[in-house]
Amino acid sequence: MIGLSFLYFFLPAFAAVYLLSPKPFKSRFVLVTSAGMICWADPMGLIVMAVCILSGYLFGVFIFNFREKPVSKLLLALEIFINIAVLLLFHRTAYDGADLLTVLGQRSLLRKAATVGAAVMPLHSIGYCVDVYRKKYRCEQRFIKIAEYIAFFPVFAAGPILRYDYFSPQFDEHKTNVSSIASGIRLIMLGMFMKLFISNTMLELWDDVRGIQVSSLPALSAWIGIAAFAFFVYFEVSAFSNIGCGIAAIMGFRLPRSFREPYRSHSFSDFCRKFNCTLYRWCKDYIYRSIIRRGSHGIYKFLAILMSVLAACLWYGTSMRSVCFALAMVIMLCAEKLLEVPLKKLPKPIRILLFVVLLLTILPFMALSDPFEALKYIKAMYGGNQIAADITSEYLISTYFLFVALGILISGGVFGYFFKKKIFNNEYLKTIIQPVWVIALLIFCTSFLVSVGSSLFRYLL
Repeated sequence: MIGLSFLYFFLPAFAAVYLLSPKPFKSRFVLVTSAGMICWADPMGLIVMAVCILSGYLFGVFIFNFREKPVSKLLLALEIFINIAVLLLFHRTAYDGADLLTVLGQRSLLRKAATVGAAVMPLHSIGYCVDVYRKKYRCEQRFIKIAEYIAFFPVFAAGPILRYDYFSPQFDEHKTNVSSIASGIRLIMLGMFMKLFISNTMLELWDDVRGIQVSSLPALSAWIGIAAFAFFVYFEVSAFSNIGCGIAAIMGFRLPRSFREPYRSHSFSDFCRKFNCTLYRWCKDYIYRSIIRRGSHGIYKFLAILMSVLAACLWYGTSMRSVCFALAMVIMLCAEKLLEVPLKKLPKPIRILLFVVLLLTILPFMALSDPFEALKYIKAMYGGNQIAADITSEYLISTYFLFVALGILISGGVFGYFFKKKIFNNEYLKTIIQPVWVIALLIFCTSFLVSVGSSLFRYLL
């Protein structure tokens, strides 16, 4: 979803065909587009699409028809097993390309397969069938509607994860107007700016720090590097989420917001609620609550937290680093629960600062493939190498200061507050400034894409 061909060919062509098409044709066109995007990345991805759609539709019908019989539970378990297998086999981490088989030490034939949407479609299929099993709504008889919901291509890259009861009414309406199209264009340009100017730059900064031997890494450089990695992850995922929401808005769909300034959280539980909100709600509804229903003892709560956090981390990639980071998150959440009373007595700014420091402390487990190397990195962060700063630290600060400051202002909500409270509340300023900054972002992104070229796609898969 990033590139000149996307911006100047795919997006205008798709929008024109979709907006001019009669209503019965729109859903089929979206489905064909989804299949085309998957096939363009790797034809093997069509297997994932077919399995998720067919299992969701067929098992949804079977579960509904046998809802009063014990066999419905067996059917649901089989549906979940199939889609989890698809997720673990075809989805891979964006950092090192590992999948489940490579984590287990086996050579994987699927490692080179670029399966677009393999992290999203299984969750859509499972969520739909679980809701049918819980009698939240009747199963959908129209195959095309389930197919479009499960394989809704705007959310392939980074969500948001959709709920069928949220998506279904909008599917029947397909209402598009000038306001939604304008909103979609703004979200797309904002997402591209976040990806090209902040996420890519933060990745370069992290690569510069990683080029230094951990044994000789100064503490200041270590903190700068891990902060850059934190910004890279946030702006990478939120950028693609914004682009997906923008495409959906052009189509007339209103998708839920996935990120709510997570780095302003005052606790790890608050961070989980704000970082990729739709993924958090999915894990809470279909994993956490399913385990809690079996018992309210402490062991069930611990198991519910462990499985929910592990599932959320593995959603970003089936690698050992995801498992290590998930375990570190569980430890922090449990410690936070035990110290809940004294922590609440602290002023909120202190709690936010404490959370940020602790999050950056455990983030090397996600950033580095080897957990022992992550421990060495954490040691360097806290002065274990007996080096506070050096000339490299000075170079990093002077080179990347403006980009880091921009990342802090955007992720901290300063820009969002300024635009919403000071500009968008003023109709005159809103009418003038909105088109201006959208055009400015278009020019900046175009010039960047022209100058960078194909190397941009190094980190997209």
